[in-house]
Amino acid sequence: MKINIKNIFSGKTIPLTILMIIATSTLLDQDSTLILPLLLFVGIVCGIIKHDSMTYTLITAFVAFMLGFILSFIISLISVYYIEGGLYAIALIQSSLVYLILYIFVGCLGSSLGFHIINELYELKQ
Repeated sequence: MKINIKNIFSGKTIPLTILMIIATSTLLDQDSTLILPLLLFVGIVCGIIKHDSMTYTLITAFVAFMLGFILSFIISLISVYYIEGGLYAIALIQSSLVYLILYIFVGCLGSSLGFHIINELYELKQ
């Protein structure tokens, strides 16, 4: 199966997902227990919005969560540096790789769930 890059970046799925990720991770930066369930929900919404095929849905979620994590990481890094200081910013940089992998995994899992949910709803409709 050939992957068309224009099909991945077409539509408003990636910008909407990035905005939801930034809102989720920066607004709930202090309460870390809610971040993963809300990112799973964002992934489900991304899978529902982009339901062309499973491959396109997962690649779109991967790109959106990667860009969303990088932008929210930069925002968090700037705020931690100015509020807490340089040592806390260094600690945030050191732990960011684990969060990157975890956020992308949860986002792709949620996107896969959203894709299957919308397919089941379309099958029930017919």
